Amino acid sequence: MEKLIYLKKYLPTSNHNYFNGRPEGKDTRISLQLDIKDEKKEKLTFFVNKGLVGMNVSFFLGLFSKTILKCGLEDFKNRYIFEYEDEDTKKLFEKDIEYGIKAALRETNPENLLDKLRGNINNDRNN
Repeated sequence: MEKLIYLKKYLPTSNHNYFNGRPEGKDTRISLQLDIKDEKKEKLTFFVNKGLVGMNVSFFLGLFSKTILKCGLEDFKNRYIFEYEDEDTKKLFEKDIEYGIKAALRETNPENLLDKLRGNINNDRNN
């Protein structure tokens, strides 16, 4: 069963229109229980409302890098779907998401360091 997630709900206030900050991304990840959803291989659709203007790479990394590094880029792209209220919003967010994916694939942290050293992480840098 696919779950629809309205990203706007995870802004700090209704006056904000931009997602910012790694701690805020991590908090959103915890609220959404993405670790559990990743274990269950659940498919999620993230809906981006008109009027939202973007997502800072730090927020993206806090929210999604763990999934990309643990499950691989192909799994992330297959299970985490982004839908947009309009084309302008889509244009704004697609660039931020692609940049975030590239940053996640370059990221080294205590959780993935050994896997990277062993060459076990599916980087798919060309996707």
